[in-house]
Amino acid sequence: MKKIPCILVNNLIGWLILTACSSTSESVTPVTITLFPQPTATEVRILPTPASPGDSILWRDLEVSMDQIETTEEFITEFGSTRIPSPGTKFMWVHIQLKNVGQIEIDVPQLENFSVLYAATELKPTYGHRQDYKDYSTLGRILFPDQEADGWIRFDIPATAELTDLLCVFIPESAQIGTSFSSPNYPYGEDKPTYVWKCAS
Repeated sequence: MKKIPCILVNNLIGWLILTACSSTSESVTPVTITLFPQPTATEVRILPTPASPGDSILWRDLEVSMDQIETTEEFITEFGSTRIPSPGTKFMWVHIQLKNVGQIEIDVPQLENFSVLYAATELKPTYGHRQDYKDYSTLGRILFPDQEADGWIRFDIPATAELTDLLCVFIPESAQIGTSFSSPNYPYGEDKPTYVWKCAS
């Protein structure tokens, strides 16, 4: 059997010691790996108790009421033409009344500040202008103290929907109730004032 030269053995041992010293001299930064992200808590707001048709609510110095609702299978526009709904839908008309009960002028809410809820679906207003009915979109931009205004808003709802299945909602500081709500408790992304009416007595 051949013997390994001492010089080679000494060199090998020295290299191993040098490598070990170099490895231990380096600092090691621990890394935390999260395999499954932890769920974050989200605030859930309950939909306010609905008021009855005709009841008024007060937002700041603006008194708002929803006093009439009608459903139609067609309607005549202010230009005399007849409109029919898309298949599977019908028209719903909501009459809104406003009054400035404060001491300074106040902005009139926009159409987008109103919605109708059907189950977990939020329905937004669309073009109306029904003949012989004042359209909400024609109201001025400002109400002066003690001034009143009213108008009709059109919604397209499912043909099978009953008024008892619907809620009318006023969201004065937002254009949308929520993007991920689920019936019957509606989570809201932000804490916005929300007012609700039943669509049937």
